[in-house]
Amino acid sequence: MNKILLTLAITLISFSSFSATSRYDMVAKEYEQIALKANVVEGAKMQGVCLVQLKELTFKKKNEFDPISEWVNYRSVSLLEQYSPCEVLIMLEVANDMIRDEKQ
Repeated sequence: MNKILLTLAITLISFSSFSATSRYDMVAKEYEQIALKANVVEGAKMQGVCLVQLKELTFKKKNEFDPISEWVNYRSVSLLEQYSPCEVLIMLEVANDMIRDEKQ
């Protein structure tokens, strides 16, 4: 189920990046002089994908209590106040892997 949701989310994000008229494109047309540059828009899209991946990392086990996932979820909120979503994803992936390896 998680993989289906992740695939759907990535597909929707990918589809919206290929569509000619995204919500942002409509706004940018109205404010052409101050619209974001293409590389900034691509960076924002990457951060959005990282947010989806961070959520996937946080909720690995939905049907049972997972203290590691709970810790990752708790830490992600405070880390997102200080770092970009992709930086938080990298940090929490490393921490998650190390904690899970210790438990085995």
